Amino acid sequence: MKRIGLISPNMSEEVLTDVYRILPPDITVEGRGLRVREFTDEEFARAESEFFGLVRELTEYSLDFLMLTGELFLSYKGPGSDRQLLAAVGEVTPVPASTVLTSVVDACRDLGLKHVVMASPFPEDQDARLVRFLEHDDIHVAAYRGLAYENSRVIWTLPPESGLEVARSLLQENPDVDGLYMPCNKWRITPIIDQLEQEFGKPVVTNTQAWIWTALKAMKLDEPVEGYGRLLARH
Repeated sequence: MKRIGLISPNMSEEVLTDVYRILPPDITVEGRGLRVREFTDEEFARAESEFFGLVRELTEYSLDFLMLTGELFLSYKGPGSDRQLLAAVGEVTPVPASTVLTSVVDACRDLGLKHVVMASPFPEDQDARLVRFLEHDDIHVAAYRGLAYENSRVIWTLPPESGLEVARSLLQENPDVDGLYMPCNKWRITPIIDQLEQEFGKPVVTNTQAWIWTALKAMKLDEPVEGYGRLLARH
């Protein structure tokens, strides 16, 4: 039995339902939440003040891997902040760790995605930060569009079709891109990954899918996972 520690601004039983739907049955998740209520720098800074307490709390468990999610929390200090955070985590625990943004960049590189479009549920200012973060790691964002929701509670209520609409429009308007990135683990888009890939013939990278791919690789669990996009199916 493997155990993943998961720290997320959006931790909930609903989020874990999506995670367990993808993970092999012999893996458990020990989750902790940072309770980010609104997408503001003040909220991100408050969450950061609680972050290392949660890391230390999770060191009490026998973890095989530690994942830090929340694209907006991870990017609010600018490009490269994921590596700084991971270096600080490494001083607290020897458990292998990564962040979801690190995973997204690695997934894009693994799939050969150098030019992408980004469909998100976030406001414009937060999308712009994510774009700068990706560009810093040589993932060019040709176009992006968000739904302008300012907290994850509302995002959770959106149906998967909300992701289809914005993703389709971006891919139709930018037919030469290599693929699509869709952030936020509260946006219930896991069921539409395969649908979009089959419709447009391009890989789709999402939050939960990308970090699970990273965790499985780190734990040397190499069996392909079908139904959630090319990234996991070729794992």
